[in-house]
Amino acid sequence: MAVTKRAKTTALVVRRAGPEDAAAIASVHVTAWHEAYGGLLPAEMIDALTVEVRQAWWAQVLSRPQPDADETVYLAEMDGKPVGFGLGNAQRAGALAALGFDGEIRGLYVLCAAQGRGAGRSLVAAMARGLQQAGYQAAGAWVLRTNAPGRRFAESLGGTPLDGPEAVRGHGRFTEIAYGWRDLASLAAACDPGSRRN
Repeated sequence: MAVTKRAKTTALVVRRAGPEDAAAIASVHVTAWHEAYGGLLPAEMIDALTVEVRQAWWAQVLSRPQPDADETVYLAEMDGKPVGFGLGNAQRAGALAALGFDGEIRGLYVLCAAQGRGAGRSLVAAMARGLQQAGYQAAGAWVLRTNAPGRRFAESLGGTPLDGPEAVRGHGRFTEIAYGWRDLASLAAACDPGSRRN
């Protein structure tokens, strides 16, 4: 009799975050920030982002009224453990708003250990639907120019690099480029489980 081993399945849940999730999101934020930007940003900038600082910020963000606030925050959990989060809101960059990108995917972070298992796509789908429900039609996102994995991910979801807009930020002057999605419904559909995983 042959014995076949079954692959272990991982339960992925993406849900709207609440005030009680501030500590979990802060921990994921800091860890994922270090994983994503170590070697790409100045060490003092990386080291300045602490769980305590982020927890205070997230507690403030998550205690704002929802869903009528212009922010949507989602938490991804695998087997009950936080592995990523996404933050969407009204477009803050005038240059992108002028191009018709009224919504913004402001933050998307997934721990390295959870990447490639659908958490990022599921978070983007949730943010796209949340922004759409809030009345937005399109979205833009800023990605560090030197963040090749982040840029590949945006492009795998149909994100178009936008000509012109770039943001140069302090602490060593780093450059971000803008990606855009003209149709949030199409973005959500591109993230569905039947499409290519990233």
